[in-house]
Amino acid sequence: MAEKNLIWAQTLDGTIAIDGHIPWHQKADLQFFKQSTIHEAALMGRHTMASFHGRPLPERLNLVLTRNHDLEVPEGFQKVYSVAEAEKVADNANLKLQVIGGKPIYESFMDTADTLYVTYLQTDFSGDVKMAPVDLTVWQGEVIDQGPADTDNDYDWRLVKYTRQQISVN
Repeated sequence: MAEKNLIWAQTLDGTIAIDGHIPWHQKADLQFFKQSTIHEAALMGRHTMASFHGRPLPERLNLVLTRNHDLEVPEGFQKVYSVAEAEKVADNANLKLQVIGGKPIYESFMDTADTLYVTYLQTDFSGDVKMAPVDLTVWQGEVIDQGPADTDNDYDWRLVKYTRQQISVN
C-alpha cells in the first residue's frame, strides 16, 4: 500500500487559503513542498488544480480527486474518482501519495494518512479556508525545522511532522 502523507501550511488560526489562493510567500515551505513531492504522486482537488493555471507540477504524477466525470483537466493531470483509486494509482506506480489539498481532500485522507507535515506560520492572519487543529490524541508531533521571517519568508515558521500514535493492546 502506498505511503500517504498530507502536506500543508497554515496560520496559527488554521488558515490555509483566502479566496482560493495562498496569501503568503514562504520560500522555506515551498522548498520543503518540492522536496517532498518531486518524483511522487501529488493528489489534489479541482480547486488546487485550478490554482496551477493549467500547469501540472513538473516531475510528479498529478492526480485530481473528483466525483465529476465531466471535469476537464489540462494535459499532465489525471483524474481519479475515489480515495481507493488514488491509492491504487500511486501504489501501481510505486510512488508515495502526497496529498496537497484542498481542505476536503485532506479531510478525505485524515483517517488513513501515515504522516502529516504541517508548516505553522507564526501569524494570526485569518482567511476563509481553515484546517481543524491536529488531534493530538491521534498524532504525535515533532518539530523538524523552523526559521525566522526574512526576505524569503513572510513569517516566522515551524515545520511539524506528525506520525500516527501507536495504540498499545495489552
